[in-house]
Formats: sequence, C-alpha cells, structure tokens
Amino acid sequence: MASDSTQASRRGLTLVALMVLVVFLPFATNAADSDGDGVEDSLDDCPWSSGTSTVDRDGCPDRDNDGTSDFNDGWAIGNPNFQNEFTTTSSSDYYAVDFSPDGEMIVTGSEDGFLRIWNVSTHINLRSANAGSDVNGVAWSPDGQYVAAAINDDTINMYYASNLTSVHGVISVDVGGGDQVNSIDFSPDSSLMAVAIGRSGNGGTNGEITLINTADGTEFGNLNPNGEDRFYDVAFSPDGRHVAAAANGDFFVVNVTTSATAWSISDPSDAVNAIAWSPDGNYIIMCGGWEGSSASVDMYQFTGSSWTRIWQKTTSTSCASVDFSSDSTQVAVGMYWYQTDGNTAYVYQVDTGNQVDSVSGPRPGSCSSGNNNNCGTIYGVSWSPDNTRIVTAHGRNDEGVYYWFADIDEDNDGYNTTDQGDGIVDAFPSDGTQWDDSDGDGYGDNPAPALQPDECPSVFGNSTEDRYGCLDADGDGWSDLNDWAPANKEQWVDADNDGYGDNYLFDLATNLLHLNQRGDAFPDDATQWNDTDGDSYGDNYEDASWNSYRAPEWPGLIIVGAQNIDVFPLDRTQWRDTDGDWVGDEQMSDRPDGCPTIYGNSTYDRLGCVDTDGDGYSDPDANWPATTDCYGADAFPNDATQWCDEDNDGFGSNPEGNNPDDCPNQAGPSNQNEFGCPDRDGDGWSNSGDPFPDDGTQWIDTDGDNYGDNQSGNNPDAFPNDASQWRDQDGDGYG
Repeated sequence: MASDSTQASRRGLTLVALMVLVVFLPFATNAADSDGDGVEDSLDDCPWSSGTSTVDRDGCPDRDNDGTSDFNDGWAIGNPNFQNEFTTTSSSDYYAVDFSPDGEMIVTGSEDGFLRIWNVSTHINLRSANAGSDVNGVAWSPDGQYVAAAINDDTINMYYASNLTSVHGVISVDVGGGDQVNSIDFSPDSSLMAVAIGRSGNGGTNGEITLINTADGTEFGNLNPNGEDRFYDVAFSPDGRHVAAAANGDFFVVNVTTSATAWSISDPSDAVNAIAWSPDGNYIIMCGGWEGSSASVDMYQFTGSSWTRIWQKTTSTSCASVDFSSDSTQVAVGMYWYQTDGNTAYVYQVDTGNQVDSVSGPRPGSCSSGNNNNCGTIYGVSWSPDNTRIVTAHGRNDEGVYYWFADIDEDNDGYNTTDQGDGIVDAFPSDGTQWDDSDGDGYGDNPAPALQPDECPSVFGNSTEDRYGCLDADGDGWSDLNDWAPANKEQWVDADNDGYGDNYLFDLATNLLHLNQRGDAFPDDATQWNDTDGDSYGDNYEDASWNSYRAPEWPGLIIVGAQNIDVFPLDRTQWRDTDGDWVGDEQMSDRPDGCPTIYGNSTYDRLGCVDTDGDGYSDPDANWPATTDCYGADAFPNDATQWCDEDNDGFGSNPEGNNPDDCPNQAGPSNQNEFGCPDRDGDGWSNSGDPFPDDGTQWIDTDGDNYGDNQSGNNPDAFPNDASQWRDQDGDGYG
C-alpha cells in the first residue's frame, strides 16, 4: 500500500490536473483534436493515434510519409507462412515477451525470476537480471531506454535496457492482501508505466491499474473503473491518454489523467486474460478465458462514438496472449494448452477476422487428454516492428522461447511463396531455379539447367520421362512425340525394334510361369521377347528339327538367327542342352543331365547318359559305378532285362529278366537248379537243392538212398533208381 504522504501527494496532483483541465477545456472542445495531430476529431480517421496520412485516411499513422496510412500501406505479410526459426528450451515457464523498438532484441520474463534480453538474430542471451520472484509481465519502453518487469511479489522494477541495472530499485505496487501483479505496459512517450493488479485467488483486496512515473518511480495515480476486483492486463492507447483495462467479465477504456471511465464493455468472457490496442488506435482485441464450454477472441473497432465488436472467434481453449502487428493490419493470439487450439498461436486479419496463419509448439496427442495432456501454453506473444517475426513465450510442459520467421521466399529466388498483394506467387516455392508455370502443369518455364524444365511451356502436359510438361495421352510419363506406343500406357519404347515394347509385364502363375506376357523380356535382343518360365532365356528357337521333340504346348516361334534360346521354355531351372539329348545341362535342377557333354538316353539312375541296352539305366563309368542299392549304373549294360545285382554275384535282381537271381540278397555262384545262390562245393547246384552240398562230384540222389547218381563221382549209386541197392561189386548188374 502507498503511504499517507504519497496519497496526499496524489490528491494534490489530481487537483492540479483537474484545474488545468478546466482551464483548457474550452480550447480542447473548440479544437477537438484529441491526439494532437492537427486533424480535428470529427475528421480524424484515427482519433486515438497521431498520424500524418492524407490520401486514404486523415490523421492516421503513416510510417513512410507517403500519405497513405499504415493500415492500407502495411508491411505485415499477407500470407506470412511463419516458420520456426529457433527455439530456446528451458526447464522454467516463460510468461512474457516484448520486442525492442528497433526489433533487434527481445525481453522475456520467466518462472525462475529472471528478466532476460536476447539478440533476435543470434538468439543469444545478452544480459539477465534476477528479479527475485516470478516475472509475470515485461515491457520495453518505446524510447528504447528501459525494460520493465511485473514481479510476482507485488513489485515492479524498471531497468536500463543497456545493462539491466535498476533505475529506481524495487517499486512496490502492493494494494493489500491476496493481490497479484499480472502485467505492465509503457505509455507511448515512455513517461508512465501502467501495472495491472489482480488477485492471486478469489479473495483478498480489489486490484487496480497503478500508474508509475518512469522519471522518479513514484505513483502517478491509480484506476479502478466500476470498482472491479481484479485486472489481468492493461494497454495504453497510441496517444497515451487512455488505457484499456482487462477485467473479470468486462474491459474498460479509462482516461489516464482524470481516471474517468470513457467506455465500459461488458460482453466479453468471464476473464479477459489479455488485451491489446492497435497502433492506429482504431481496434482493441480482447483475449478471453474459459467460459465452461469454450472461450473466445473478440475484436472491437472504434466507430466514432463507441467500441463495436466486429468479429469473434470461438476457441476450444482459453486465450492467453495477444499482440498487434505494427501496421495494425494483423493480430497474433496465443492459446492455452488444451483441445484443438491448444499450444497454438493464430494470426488473424484485423478488419475481417480471416485467419492468415498459425504456429504451434509440440501437440502430443492433439492436446486432447484434458488436464493430463503434455501440451504447453503460449503465455506471451510479441510482433517485431518490421512484422517479419513473431516471438512466443511458452510454459506448462513446453517451456521456452520460440522464434517464428515469415518465410515468404523460402527458396530465395525473389518470388514470394504467397500473394503479397502484387498478384505474383512463386509456383515453385521450394525450388530456387523455377518460379513461373505458364500452362499450370506443375513444370517450370525456365529451361535447363533449372530443375524439371517444361519442354512445352505453353501447353499443359503431364510427361515426365523423356521430357517434362508435354502432352502424354496414355499417361505413361512419355510425351506423345517420343512415345513408341502413344495409346498404350504400358509401353513407350522398343529399343530392339522387334515390335514389342521394352516394358516387360506379366501375371505370375502359382507354378511361377509368366502368363499374359506384355512387352519385351529382352529389350536389346530382336530375336526374343517372351520368357514364359522366367529364367532369362527366350522362348523362340532357330532349329526346325526341334519340332520333332518339342511338346506341342511349348511356347516360342522359329526365328532365324535366334539368340539366348531356352531349350526348355517351361522349366525355369533348365535352358541349355549341350549334347542334344533333351536333358538340361544345369546341375542345380530337379532333372540335370548326368553326362551334359555326351548324348545319352538313360532315364532312371541318371539322366542323359549312354544306355547301351536301352533299359533306362546308364552304362557304368569310373565316376558312376553300379551299386548294390540299385541307385547306381546298370550292372548288366548289355542285358536290357537286368540292371541291378543286389548281392553282387553276377545275377540280376529282376525276377522277370534273364538269369534272375533266386537269392538276390545272398551272393552265390549256383547256375543249375537256381541262379545266384550259395554253392559250397562249387558244383553249380545251390546248397539248398544239392543233397551233397559238400561234395562237388555229386548233386543228385534220385532214389534218396544218399548215394549220388553221378557214376563218375564219389560213392556213385550203381542203382540210382533203387533205394535198396547202390553197389554192384562184381559188375553183373545185381546189387
């Protein structure tokens, strides 16, 4: 609270001011030039802001002195295309930001209690001052000498901008219990600071707008229109005679000198979180808080006798910050953290409310999870004097300072990305070699070496392969002039002139054969075009004698001089047959030629080898002998009825063949009663059929008396048919 002597001083100053006002009131009434620019209020198009414009409007700001007001001769970019130029990250919330008058620096205030000055081009922190508590608001004086901080301990501090030393020390703006310093603003002549004081909760002392002399740090006065309990923001009028005070459910336009409320607007939202007055004085924007189901941003225009709302934007989240472009044509609005508009700053056209751009910090989950989401809030926003940059101050899960640059010519070719009022737009905003597209086909008019030059710049075209931007009737990318098949979108060139286009297409069958073949599988070979089995060898052939061997369903034509021939056009594992036996040479196949350089007709043990007896089994050789498992070569190469000898005894295992082995799994030399069975005594009779298996001189005993029938053998039977007799010692015929 101010002291009693200070209050007395205020009253004295107020009386003096009122006396002066009374003395000069008749002159003011007669002159009726509130902003002192020489244009009477009744004729002044900008009565709240001094100006020299005379062409389009009278008495409005005209920075370049060409007679046309800044509003109609603005330098804010019509379609700015703001891009993130740099981000300074932090672990502390940033609550406020303001540009220096020359646009070279910004001042920020943050949760960690520091006021900082940054270089806008290098993004380097030039100097800092510890304010001792949260810095809720900042301002840079219009004369460039000072920066001010609204501090969360019921104080403000004004610093020299050049070194951040305090000008007057800590200045108390405490108005009682439970109050909170929310924001601060300099008057246009830098002689006053206006401080918006609210409540830290719903209780406590009523807030006010406190006015501080910058010359000595003393209180100039205080404003509390309508006995409001809190104020969230304050903004001076461009002529410095009034302030717009953002309150709880309304805002006020108050005379700085008399404290009189000139206008009271009571239809904003519950809380007016931020407010700004346009540089030409004709507009005030109100940034609204949450109203239960939505919030709003409202633009008011001075109509000569009152402030009238000209547009309103309903938002899905509360509005946190606002700032006008320096030519009064655009306004930037920063949002809170939740829902569709969360962590986003919108740029609107002042007079129409049309959105011209938007920028956003990170928006995880589209900011849709309510209080638990990780989106940030744009607590502060400031526009550079030349309107090419916006800087936003972020907090609540997205702490830091974001620099946004209006990138209207991102490829730096001298042609703007968007129409800036001259009707010229870069047709190729990301390509510095192209900018015009006369026929509108997406290809630039500039010739090579420019990228993708349009070869037919006056004719809309869609060709892309042989040349850009020319007619391409079939849409295959090749211009009609150079398209070998201009009506067939699947083909465009035939390099070998065989009548089949080089683009080879087919449908793949389940057995991997190529069906519905189109184009040329061999674009550089005029003798081939189809490859049905897909082994890279062509279906066409040259030798007419092959017709005697080729299956009728095999594809291909007889072509004189055919090259790259597939002997087996339906077998993707075979294509060559060196010895001409119609068995393929490739060994990595299910049916390789066992003797690829020797003509052969074998078909069982191995394919394509010599088979003398024609039984399907190849003749043995040093590398492929006959085997007892019957998987080897022919054990009987000259006997078409036998090929395998399982016991390797010289008798074939085929029971229907010549001399079949009666004991195929037991080797033996027998050849009389049985073939190939064991014969211990070597008399040709198998052991099982020889009554005398150990006597090579006997093998038959007809009468079964155990004496052999062979008379020249051992113990011959003199009576081979009489079992009762076997000897005739005297040779007389009787036993």
